Amino acid sequence: MGQRIISSRQREILALIETEGVQYIEELARRYDLTTQTIRRDINALCDLGHARRFHGGVDLPVAGSNISLNARAQLNRRAKRLIAKRVAADIGADATVFLGIGSTVRFVAEALRDHQGLTVITNNIHVALSLCDAPSVEVHLTGGLLRHDDRDVVGTDVIRFVEKFYATYAIVGAGALSPLNGLMDFSYSEAQITNALLENSQTQILAADVSKWTRNASVRVAPFSKLTRFYTDRLPGEASAANALVESGLDVVTCSEDMT
Repeated sequence: MGQRIISSRQREILALIETEGVQYIEELARRYDLTTQTIRRDINALCDLGHARRFHGGVDLPVAGSNISLNARAQLNRRAKRLIAKRVAADIGADATVFLGIGSTVRFVAEALRDHQGLTVITNNIHVALSLCDAPSVEVHLTGGLLRHDDRDVVGTDVIRFVEKFYATYAIVGAGALSPLNGLMDFSYSEAQITNALLENSQTQILAADVSKWTRNASVRVAPFSKLTRFYTDRLPGEASAANALVESGLDVVTCSEDMT
């Protein structure tokens, strides 16, 4: 059976849960000018696929403090992620060596790099490898490790040992969450270790993450903003603490928009 596709409205509801938190059926019905029965069907579809978790009167993320599947994350803020990926790719020169890490935004970056010439890509992200496997001008090195079926990536010490054999021009990473106090955060210690290995073995460290990551809660510290060179995002959050943290870190922030050249 093929992968079930969710509707554009269901993707929007997922994005609302991701960026604003808990959503209530009555409010969603008013927002879309639909009956509560129609909204319940949308929510039931999302929950049946494991993208969300229902409760009496509303819906939220599947499990507090955990990440949702890669396919679900790829549906969230898709437009913003494509804008970010396009801008990141525009700043990557030919003949570079690039680490591409875990996450849905990095997956979009890989798609945007397909036509680059002379790239060497090292990744533990299965979707990245699949995106680039028929790009003849891109040499792909896929690490060994433990396969995580839901996330379509590999983790473990084998990944870190493989990464340490290279010194990349760029490391392009995502984040499970962003914190004004702690910088990059993730849901998994193994993911955090791998991201750190990518950052430590590269010349230019790039974070690609949309604004929704500032509203998420993850418990594993990855790296402070000061360990990064550049941050690509669709927009910055309104909270002064986030903006101040970025300024104090000295991080170069690139805000991506539709009218970029």
